[in-house]
Amino acid sequence: MNNVPIQYKLLKIGFSFFILIAVSAVIIHMEVRYLHGDVSEQSLVEYTQEIFLALTAITFYSLKKIDGQFNGFSILLAGFFTCLLVRELDQVFDQIVHGFWKYPAWLIATICIYTALFRHHTSTLNKLTDFMRHPSFGVMLSGLGVLMVFSRLFGMDDLWSQFLQEGYHRGAKNLAEEATELLGYTMILFSATWYKLALRSEERKILDGSKPAVTIG
Repeated sequence: MNNVPIQYKLLKIGFSFFILIAVSAVIIHMEVRYLHGDVSEQSLVEYTQEIFLALTAITFYSLKKIDGQFNGFSILLAGFFTCLLVRELDQVFDQIVHGFWKYPAWLIATICIYTALFRHHTSTLNKLTDFMRHPSFGVMLSGLGVLMVFSRLFGMDDLWSQFLQEGYHRGAKNLAEEATELLGYTMILFSATWYKLALRSEERKILDGSKPAVTIG
């Protein structure tokens, strides 16, 4: 009987993950079938990536409200994904000066790293360790791998020009790269949301007195 709630939670988590993945796939289909886009910098897929990144940063930043011990952790993770968002918005910053996105990204990174590792060093490392012990971290790590490694290699011009040869079209390369990036961002957002909901659940148990206050692992 004790396994039933755990099995139900796992099914609910898995179903939610599949739904979010399906939503991302539908967005790609909408881009190609109905918008007839080439998945460029100004496309539904690109806008969805930016929204997912923004939601991920907000989700991690909001962990500060759960417990003051999350201050450094939440600032560090929110800052990291905000830097990724700034990078995705490079075309906007290019209207100022080409490559200008690097300056706000460096500023955000410097402030967040200093705050997390110098002002909240111990609590940041403790909460990072807790996150790495939670199952959602596996999804986060997989999402980052898809985003930063697989999508870059899979979307290389040389690969697609060799594969398509005379039929090469940059839109095909863009679709392959941006679609896998969206998959990575989807997994990252799911991981952040899952972890926040898990923390909320633990907080409710502690407040209800059904569980002693322990470190969440």
